[in-house]
Amino acid sequence: MKKRKQDTNDARETALERLSRESGTIIKNRAGRVTVALVYPNLYEVGMCNLGFQKVYKLFNDRSDTVCERFFLPSDKERSGDNLLSIETGEPLSGFDIVAFSITFEDDYLNVLKILKLAHIPLRREQGERPLLCAGGVCPTLNPEPLSQFMDLLFIGEGEGIVDRFCDSFQSGAPHDLSLFGNTPGIYVPSAYEPVFTDKGTIERYNREDGYPEKVERMWERDYKPNVTIIRTPDTVFGDMSLVEIGKGCGRHCRFCVSGYIYRPTRYAPKAELFRAVDEALEQSGKVGLVGSAICDHPEAEALFRHIVDKGASFSVSSLRLEKVSRKMAKALVEGDCKTVTLAPEAGSYELRKIVNKDMRDETILNAVRVLSEEAPFKIKLYFLVGLPEEREEDVAAIAPLVKKIQQTMIESSRTRGTIGSIIIGLDGLVPKPGTPWQWRPFAGIKPIRAKLRSVKSALDKIPNVTVQVGSARNSYVQTVLSLGDRRVGEAIELALENGGDWFKAFREASFDPDFFALRKKSHDEILPWAMVGDGLYDGYLKKEDILSTQMRTTAECPTDQNCLRCGSFTGVCSA
Repeated sequence: MKKRKQDTNDARETALERLSRESGTIIKNRAGRVTVALVYPNLYEVGMCNLGFQKVYKLFNDRSDTVCERFFLPSDKERSGDNLLSIETGEPLSGFDIVAFSITFEDDYLNVLKILKLAHIPLRREQGERPLLCAGGVCPTLNPEPLSQFMDLLFIGEGEGIVDRFCDSFQSGAPHDLSLFGNTPGIYVPSAYEPVFTDKGTIERYNREDGYPEKVERMWERDYKPNVTIIRTPDTVFGDMSLVEIGKGCGRHCRFCVSGYIYRPTRYAPKAELFRAVDEALEQSGKVGLVGSAICDHPEAEALFRHIVDKGASFSVSSLRLEKVSRKMAKALVEGDCKTVTLAPEAGSYELRKIVNKDMRDETILNAVRVLSEEAPFKIKLYFLVGLPEEREEDVAAIAPLVKKIQQTMIESSRTRGTIGSIIIGLDGLVPKPGTPWQWRPFAGIKPIRAKLRSVKSALDKIPNVTVQVGSARNSYVQTVLSLGDRRVGEAIELALENGGDWFKAFREASFDPDFFALRKKSHDEILPWAMVGDGLYDGYLKKEDILSTQMRTTAECPTDQNCLRCGSFTGVCSA
């Protein structure tokens, strides 16, 4: 008992130390208000970098009838003896009316259950009294089913369109009456949807209770304003800057990438509001981190860079679009003390990049590197994937020669300056994602992905001044199961919790075959686990995009330098 008390005191002291270094924290009187525990299922240092998490924190606290406090996965040193305690007031997680998780990565599903266990909260409703458990964020929006056995509600879409509706519905009746949310846009009540399986294990249908929609509408912010850092803290990798999100989504629509689909329609922050947000960020820290899937696509990107530089401030960018890297942009990056630039060719060959939907020739990539390297010795990060649909051996083999050309271009462009930048390669296996055109495609397999990763790394290790960071084929397999699985996957998450995080032991003990989700190509007519998510795309769009990607290797070159299938022809004959 004495040790538990000491552990609790130590955890609170850690939280108080963090609070003393924060600015922008919201602390409200709990009396008479609905209490919301907002949980990021990872460490504080990770969660506080997430602008979506911070935005939802503010949305809840903007309501006069609600108080929202933060929780994170504690490190071993921070675990209290009795319960998890909030950052703001030290209240236990189990003492809140609502516990809402913000989940960005499938890897954190296990952490969700860890947190509930540490807080002594039953994992399932039938196991005992507990707060109302909810989850939102990227993962539940893509596929809410893996956590459906544990959550009362799952939020589909962006918080701006959900929080107020959710709070109003919660206060309209008994707190645990889930029927209150039956017609609330953006809220999925998993207990009202019962999957019926065929003998083959596929979903035959969902039996749906009366009063619940066939499709839960994905909510999105129509009047988009830039998301910004609400709470500033030095205790993250971005601790020296304030973050400003300049847009939602990406107009590229790469067929594997969630950002091009989950955030449709693509939106950019209006110029006046964006510049105002940047100015306010600079007043706080003197440096701003510009965040977004496609920084260069914002029509005011160059003007914004110049605006920051003219103020004598510095900035960083999350990523740049290769074909939009200009001389003016490169100069502004240098003057803004931006030392690292992230670029994403994704595939080694031009042909595979076209299939991905990134129609970019090698010369475009080399030109971007040339422009950057002539201005400064940038650290250039490049991301590549293996295991892409329609991939051939020659596509994988093309990665190292392309990187060699990039390195040579960097050297040649740096001769007059005498200092050379460096190259960091991020290399990983593709994890197919729900809500994208390749949601029907299988993971390429642990052994094939591992062999490709090793082959590419071996070739890259021979190139001077190149650092290679390689992902794990086993981790990619696990992510695929969690990404594409139905509610049966919840069993494996719970088993992994019991097995100390050993996913493969959990899969061996589970009553289902994980290969069924990860390694099987799905039929376009199959009912997918996330069938209840209304993504807002027109019927058949993703299917059409998937079919297009299978035909692109056999399609003749288009005289307009566009792939024939982009102008709508399924015959291979250009109609441009």
